[in-house]
Amino acid sequence: MTRRPMRLHDCLERGLRTRRAPPLPYAGAWIETPQGLRARFSLAIHDATIAEARFEATPCATLVAYCAALAECEMGRPLHSAPGLDAEALAALLHGVPPGRQDRAALAVAALRAALLTTDKECAP
Repeated sequence: MTRRPMRLHDCLERGLRTRRAPPLPYAGAWIETPQGLRARFSLAIHDATIAEARFEATPCATLVAYCAALAECEMGRPLHSAPGLDAEALAALLHGVPPGRQDRAALAVAALRAALLTTDKECAP
């Protein structure tokens, strides 16, 4: 599936509005970098599909934008094929991120994977 590029500013704007929403039923562990950046995702699952994805993150504009983009891309994805993006693909999808901040994509993907681990026992086929 080909995805259209997303703009950093647009994802940041959406992320700032949603990053403090209450967690969904399947909340992953917090993932933290040595620099103190943290993120976690929570998921709502319906028919073994990601019905909704939310995140919480430290106030790093790039991290918030990556998490918002990832949450948007993963909704509707079957659990067995999630995550649909790895860190490199997420970094390529979001335009306008300075090269020195593209490492935040790996944190966002790791946080989503942690949330997916919480669904394993209860949503296994």
